[in-house]
Amino acid sequence: MQVGYHSGVNLFPMKSSKLLSGTVGVILLLLCLPAALWAVTAREILEKAALNSLTENFRAVLNIKTFKGQKLVSTHVVWLTGGIEKDTARFFLDFDEPEESKGLRFLLIVPKGQPLKAYMFLPATKKTLLLAAEDPSMDLGGTGLTVEDIRVFLPKGGETETLVGEETVDGRECYKIKVVSPEIEGDRFIWVSKKELLVLKTSNVNAKGKTDRVMRVVEFFKTAKGTEFPREEEISIPDRGIKIRVRQENAVFGVTIPDELLDPKTFGTYQWKP
Repeated sequence: MQVGYHSGVNLFPMKSSKLLSGTVGVILLLLCLPAALWAVTAREILEKAALNSLTENFRAVLNIKTFKGQKLVSTHVVWLTGGIEKDTARFFLDFDEPEESKGLRFLLIVPKGQPLKAYMFLPATKKTLLLAAEDPSMDLGGTGLTVEDIRVFLPKGGETETLVGEETVDGRECYKIKVVSPEIEGDRFIWVSKKELLVLKTSNVNAKGKTDRVMRVVEFFKTAKGTEFPREEEISIPDRGIKIRVRQENAVFGVTIPDELLDPKTFGTYQWKP
């Protein structure tokens, strides 16, 4: 959505006996315009939210539990390292548990305004595969998480973002943004808190208007610098009766990420753990 104001257009018919000065007219015009028309654009909000969340390189342990109804069907422990440098976000995932997934690795490279690239390293074959990252539903290692869950709010090429309103989520006033992508049918909605610019919730609505996936942050923590960061998220897939709880433990910020972990040629075999 393009944002701006009308220049040189008389929106207030005036009679000669009731002329408004230019200054007063502009003030009245601005007061009558919806707030969204002179606020930041949807894309600016998403970009600021991305930079706000990824100002420092980080490393965390993800404890991922997947439930079918009330039954726990899988548990995964994954190391996640990420950050943004030169307008490109990179995420490295290294599976630690269960035993059959140990050593499985993913590398996601997200250049600003361009399609994401995803790579998977298979420890059994010692081979690296380029994945079909254009499929937003692609599962990461049987966790139930998708590429979109990791990428979340990082804008990519070809998408259209629109600020559609404001809503309150868990007591925080939020911008509600609709994202339309030519790659998928339906719409994605993102709620970003107005004050902290945190992504609090996302929702995928399919072409039939039915919500088929919802992500919600249920707990935050503060870094040493006072920045809020998600502690726990819950992902719901209503049609399948599945819930995924992702809890981040042992998060460390300001870490140095070895170049080898961000290179598709070496991320699978580089020994980064002491």
